[in-house]
Amino acid sequence: MLESSPVSLIRAVKQVVGFVTILILLSLTPVDVGQKTFVNITDPVGHETQGETRTVKGVYLHSKSISAKSAGGWAEILNSHDFNAVVINVKNVHGEVTYSSEVELASEIGATTGQLDIETIISRLHREGIYVIARLTCFKDRLLAARCCGGGEWADPESELAQKYNLKLAREVSNLGFDEIQLDYIRYPDGPGKIGGNYRHRSEVIAEFVKRVRRVIDVQVGLSADVYGRTIWNWNSKNTDPIGQNLDYLEDKVDALSPMVYPSHYNNPDLVYNPNKLVDLAVKTGKDRLSTEIRPFIQGFERAMPRGMDLVSYIQEELRALESHGDIGFLVWNPSSNYESLWRAVERIEG
Repeated sequence: MLESSPVSLIRAVKQVVGFVTILILLSLTPVDVGQKTFVNITDPVGHETQGETRTVKGVYLHSKSISAKSAGGWAEILNSHDFNAVVINVKNVHGEVTYSSEVELASEIGATTGQLDIETIISRLHREGIYVIARLTCFKDRLLAARCCGGGEWADPESELAQKYNLKLAREVSNLGFDEIQLDYIRYPDGPGKIGGNYRHRSEVIAEFVKRVRRVIDVQVGLSADVYGRTIWNWNSKNTDPIGQNLDYLEDKVDALSPMVYPSHYNNPDLVYNPNKLVDLAVKTGKDRLSTEIRPFIQGFERAMPRGMDLVSYIQEELRALESHGDIGFLVWNPSSNYESLWRAVERIEG
């Protein structure tokens, strides 16, 4: 009996190690959130969100509005209003990379700011069950444009250097702990070119780039795209838009599409001054037209406000339109990340 005890002990240790390994693997396995994923938080003890399937409801956070210190406060206010997601800049429209990137070109062009302690921020948000999305602005990048594309505000989407740079950042970001990467400014600038031409080639370039992003990022990280609000309409299928965002080409390459359905950005007064109608029509059209998840960005800022309507009431109208479509995910955009009107709108609806 004494002679066999070491063997028994080894077997027992192996069994325990195997059991612990299985538990670790299970804790890292993503679970569905509607048509998206919500990754289990790594420290689930005492947190009811572990393993829960939820529709993404989030806000955009400017890199100056979030930090390792404030992440817990953001999580608290989000959870208290039944929100569960944030979008954080990892590269903004100025070309600044907000974390300490090891991509060589980012350092060479002076893009890396190291402003955000991303891993700590993500850890603290995950601890409270918050789904964390990285916003990666791609071709609107003056720092990159100065290196590859003759300067200006835009890098040429057809430039191999521009594509490879963003691909390297996407790969790096996907290993930082984010649940999802949201590509923004995956398009050509509005000019040159006018709506009505034949821009099939541009649509193919953008779609192929997104396909390349999907190939290089971690398989457990979701991929979405922030697109122009006008791309949701059926005429977008005809490749007549010079920006090259044809959603028919993109829908099978991403987990979600986020059209910016801001009423203030339209010309038709019937839509500009009727936020409920615009959001309702955009979501309906998108769901009828596309098979992938439509997760719109709605307007959370003051611009072209209808007479007699404040921002709280304006957001209420948008939220009511979303509610009419059932359990649909959405994101709210305020460029300065001031969401006081959003919280008041939510409280009024719930009250």
